[in-house]
Amino acid sequence: MEVKEIIGWIGMLLATFWAGVHMLVAGAVAVNVFPIFGAFVGMFVALSIISGLVFLLNWKKYYLPNIIFWIIMLLLLFVGYVQYIRGGNINALFTNVLAEITLIIDIVEILLAFAIWKVDKE
Repeated sequence: MEVKEIIGWIGMLLATFWAGVHMLVAGAVAVNVFPIFGAFVGMFVALSIISGLVFLLNWKKYYLPNIIFWIIMLLLLFVGYVQYIRGGNINALFTNVLAEITLIIDIVEILLAFAIWKVDKE
């Protein structure tokens, strides 16, 4: 198995796991907050599954959009928690297990997306 295939499988599995975590979040947000926000999170679940396919199938022309997608996901995580912190809960990010898992997966996915792009260039 080549390095590119290993990176692809790891990226696909993490993207699928990320989608699974966010399916729970989408359901909770749709019920507790507002249905349109749940649909918004659900859209990112679908895009994450597509990102997993980009990793697995090595679609070269989608490597850069894949990197941008994961950077946006990381930024949205931080923006969401900055808004939550303004409400008074300063240590919100590190008391929510789903947020911690998402933070780790986002960072690893960004690194994997850059790695597969670099490996495929060579």
